[in-house]
Amino acid sequence: MKVKVCDALCGAGKTVSCINMMNSDTEHKYIFVTPYLNEVDRIKNACTDRGFVTPEKTYDSHFSKIRDLPKLLAAGKNIVSTHALFSCYTDEIKDLIKEQGYILVLDEVIDLFQPVDIDRGDIDFLKRNNIAREEGDNIIWEDDDYNGAAFSEVMRLSKSRDMVNYDGAFYFWALPIDVFKCFSDVYVLTYLFEYQLLKYFFEVNGIEYELIGTTKKNGTYQFCPISEMNRAQDLRSKIHINTSERFNEIGYDNFSLSSGWFERAERETGQPKLAVLQNNLYNIFRHKGVGVNDKMWTTLNKYRKYLKGKGYANNFLTFNRRASNEYVDKHHLAYCLNVYMMPWMKNYLVRLGIKEVNQDMYALSVLIQWIFRSGIRNGDEIWVYVPSSRMRYLLQTWLDNLAEGNDLKEIKFNIRNVNRLGVAAYQMKKAAKTKNKEANKK
Repeated sequence: MKVKVCDALCGAGKTVSCINMMNSDTEHKYIFVTPYLNEVDRIKNACTDRGFVTPEKTYDSHFSKIRDLPKLLAAGKNIVSTHALFSCYTDEIKDLIKEQGYILVLDEVIDLFQPVDIDRGDIDFLKRNNIAREEGDNIIWEDDDYNGAAFSEVMRLSKSRDMVNYDGAFYFWALPIDVFKCFSDVYVLTYLFEYQLLKYFFEVNGIEYELIGTTKKNGTYQFCPISEMNRAQDLRSKIHINTSERFNEIGYDNFSLSSGWFERAERETGQPKLAVLQNNLYNIFRHKGVGVNDKMWTTLNKYRKYLKGKGYANNFLTFNRRASNEYVDKHHLAYCLNVYMMPWMKNYLVRLGIKEVNQDMYALSVLIQWIFRSGIRNGDEIWVYVPSSRMRYLLQTWLDNLAEGNDLKEIKFNIRNVNRLGVAAYQMKKAAKTKNKEANKK
């Protein structure tokens, strides 16, 4: 099996190409997996002749959709469901998928790793009572008859995911690779795939993939070899990046607005850096003509409370949101974060054999997905505040590359790439102004 990855920018016709493929290919059965429920209805309505169905929830259990799925698979139905359900496939479900020869379409990459709310003491308890055992880095559930309330959720999830012990102090769920291997064919619809977690996961597990694109023929989209896709788009007149030295001074260092930066800023007496960033947001969003419902902003959820303000507090959207059309009415954006892969994720991939994780391109892929939740999806102009010099440089360089059709080209950030002469001049002017104010007071 070689996975086919349709690597194309949001709005390039990936989903439409897939719908056309599924409608014309009546010989195969499909499972279409999407992040959000509203996309489920879109597939069902666009593929009426294929009779796509959704696993139904019954009243006996909050987890009953997974119980309905084997019945649909045994009947050979075309199925559309969410990422959440896909991540809970049991061995019975995988066997049925393999028997029926299903093709998987994964709309956007799935979360591979999720922290488990459990600690070393809990694991020791499970081991002492022969409920679970450790095998290498994995925690294996042993007692299928366990009926206690404390670990019932852990037992349920252990039937579909691997629990991994990270350095004896932290545990997380990992999606097993055989959930992909049970399909006869796999399509992934995403953007900048080669810099995302799923690509690294495929690499360490020996799963080959090829990039494909989309093209428009006879008025509609279809898949094509990546070399035949016209990738050039000039969005530089549509995406307006705030370059104000005053508002961007807060983010000029390499790691400004990273998770570690926020941790240190929170501990500072009076939290001056957070106050500056919050004031910047307030001033940017209060400009005349920016409607209350025309704003969208983000940061790490943990620090949201420090940055929210009057007129935009409720316009928050999680920094890594993808595959949603609910925010196309937003045109004034603020991305107050410097994205890095969580250390335990990166270190685990390295432990599995990945030689290098490209943090810059990973960050860019997250930023672009978030930006394309907004009005740019409809071709509208948008105004974006990205105070991190690293994130802003990645976005500006990507826009230039996209205009030339080289949007998949690797970008590496170096602080020396950023012209800091203007910053130095601004800071000197600011210092002189402050000095004059102090002199006048005397």
